[in-house]
Formats: sequence, structure tokens, C-alpha cells
Amino acid sequence: MLLILTLSRVTVSNPAIRAADLLETSRLCTADSKANILHGLSILELCLIIAMKHLSDIYDGEPFNFQMVHNEFKKFIQRKAHSILNFEKPVVIKAFEHLQQLELIKPMDGPSVKNQREYQLVKLMVDNSQIMDALQKYPQCPTDVKQWAASAFG
Repeated sequence: MLLILTLSRVTVSNPAIRAADLLETSRLCTADSKANILHGLSILELCLIIAMKHLSDIYDGEPFNFQMVHNEFKKFIQRKAHSILNFEKPVVIKAFEHLQQLELIKPMDGPSVKNQREYQLVKLMVDNSQIMDALQKYPQCPTDVKQWAASAFG
């Protein structure tokens, strides 16, 4: 795959393979798709991911639901970011659903289960290193959010 992508860069004006071409195609082949998705999230969605990261850490990878995530997010808002992040619950639910559509979180029970959406169990599909990497690359991420993500407890 690497060689095919590198060869596709060869043209009349660029007849030779250069080391830079190999490096670029290698970077493209090894790009982490989940990390790339994280880089494009809104600050609210990123905060929900951080809340889920904390819940995963606290409950040792066990599934959680929207209500638990929302409570974790509200605790952060009350402690640190009450002035910058004030969202109504329906907006937070939409952000949570968007994360599900992006497959950053995965429902644990099948689609036939008729739970209220706030109580459907989900699992986070990205690991801590991907989250922390996305935060480092996130443009103008609030310091409070970065500190919350790095803290051991929500």
C-alpha cells in the first residue's frame, strides 16, 4: 500500500521517488482515524468525551449512559467552566447522539431494546492517549478543559 501511494505521486514533472514522498505516504497510511475525528469535534462534544474518559477510568471500562455523562459534565461546569460552557440538556443530548453517529461511542445493547435514550448503556471507543493527543492539537482549547482531561478524577 505504501509503495502504491508513493508511486501515485510520480508524474512527468516529478519523475523520481523522494524520501519526503515516502514519509508523507507513511504518515497518511498510519493516520489514526478516531484521533482525526476527535480533532474536528466541538468543545461541547470534546467535554462529553472527557466526561466519558473519567467514567471509564472510575468504573474500570464498564459501560455508562448519557445521564451519567451529563452528571459528570455538570459537575465540571459547576466547578470550573460555568461562564464558558452553559448548554441546555437537549443540546447536550444532540451532541451525545452525534458522538454515537461518529462511532466514538457504541451502544452496548441492540437496537430492539426500548430504553429511554438517556439510560442506554454505551462504551467509549477511543483511548486516553487519543483523547489527550486531540486536546494538545485542538485550536484554542480552554485551559480548564485541558486540566480537567489531565486530572485523575472528574
